[in-house]
Amino acid sequence: MRASIKIGMPRVLNMYSTTPFFSAYLEAVGVHFRNIVYSDYTDPQMWFRGSRRGSIDQCFPSKVSIAHIHNLIFDKKEKDKPDVIFFPIIQKLRSELSNTVDSAACPTVSISPEVVKAAFTREGDVFAENGIRYMCPSFDMKDWKLFQLQMHQTFSELLQVTPEENEEAMDIAYGIWRSYYDVSLRQESRKVLDQLEAEGRVGVVLLGRPYHNDPGLNHEIMEEIQKRGYPIFSIDSLPHDPDILERLFGEEIRAGAISDAMEINDVWKNCYSENSSRKVWGAKYVARHPNLVAVDLSSFKCGHDAPIYNVVESIIEASGTPFFTFHDIDENKPSGSIKIRVETIDYFLQRYQDYLKKQLHAEGELQQMVDAYRAHLERLNEKAIDKLEAASTISISGNDSQRARHNGRGHELDELGMPHHGSDVWQPIKLDLGDGDVLNVAKAGNGNGLPDSSIYDGIRAANTADDLEEDEFASGSAGCNSPAQDHAMRAF
Repeated sequence: MRASIKIGMPRVLNMYSTTPFFSAYLEAVGVHFRNIVYSDYTDPQMWFRGSRRGSIDQCFPSKVSIAHIHNLIFDKKEKDKPDVIFFPIIQKLRSELSNTVDSAACPTVSISPEVVKAAFTREGDVFAENGIRYMCPSFDMKDWKLFQLQMHQTFSELLQVTPEENEEAMDIAYGIWRSYYDVSLRQESRKVLDQLEAEGRVGVVLLGRPYHNDPGLNHEIMEEIQKRGYPIFSIDSLPHDPDILERLFGEEIRAGAISDAMEINDVWKNCYSENSSRKVWGAKYVARHPNLVAVDLSSFKCGHDAPIYNVVESIIEASGTPFFTFHDIDENKPSGSIKIRVETIDYFLQRYQDYLKKQLHAEGELQQMVDAYRAHLERLNEKAIDKLEAASTISISGNDSQRARHNGRGHELDELGMPHHGSDVWQPIKLDLGDGDVLNVAKAGNGNGLPDSSIYDGIRAANTADDLEEDEFASGSAGCNSPAQDHAMRAF
């Protein structure tokens, strides 16, 4: 029975972040992976066909759940038609953040499965009429022991799962779930982020909720930005490697501002809503990484996003990071307006990317000079050691002051070209190595007591040979918040 039963899940709300766990659990207890069916992505046709059963006017992501259940019941081919529709009420979510008040799900999102059930059973049981069983159990994914018990209660009767099988399947599913984030998402994202750093390019982070991965809800805004050559990161895909977290948050941890890189109490005390807390943490991450910029997406009537609009904006503005917003998006897609906005974003990101490349170029030049100076000192050191080792006797002279007449001409130059003021003349240290060989320690350089700068001039000339004249980006007119700007626009 387990291998043949078909279970459908809607592609909505928090299912975007939790479905990897639920699908892995079902496969672990024996459900064939081909028999796990998902609704289609949201599009205008789906919404038009399935939205007429709504009874309350909540946010669009919640309302569209009805259309997704309609899609599973009526739009799937006979071979893909589910025997069971599984749409759980998730009250608490698992959290990777530290020291938060809670990890609650949005109450509107949580109760949506019950709203869907009411919509399809108000004038008759549509599920029963189509031979489908509808399941909307309540889960607390934060309390793992309780969640394990709730999962067993849900599937013990349907799939005849024993407590031992349930416990084993929970462990397997959790391991796959973590692997999905740590390997499938974050390892690949780290490769992309490292490449951006090496090339001085820009990546765009979507500051949104899990359901904003649906192209029908984000109106393909991120896809349009990606077409222009900017890699897109979700909050969940941002790398958590210890070295990058140390680079971004280590200084604040040592200063005592936060106790952990995954903490947001320093900027948001009311951290009880998990997805809101993750948006705030994502904003902190973007603000501290020079190669990332943010696009904040928020749906119309989102009561959990409204309180953090200013929090997210102030975090990102504090570092001068480019920041773009698309708030109050709903079922209507203003294609022309989106196209103009994306073109504007592309223009500013190009200017910001030019700025990053110039910074990277300057850092490379500085490193070349440091390496050249280090090599210069090492060569001098080797020569001095060779002479000292070969010397039979050593006598030291110099580094004292002798009286000289002050002739009233201010600062003068001695015989080595070194400045002095009147009566005090600095004498270089001399090592008499015997046999007439004298090592003048202060005279290492270009012959006048100063370091030879010709090698550095050569490095700079080579690095700037192909440079163009400064463009308007540094003038303050481009609005991407570079340090040189006077009137930068931070939110668009």
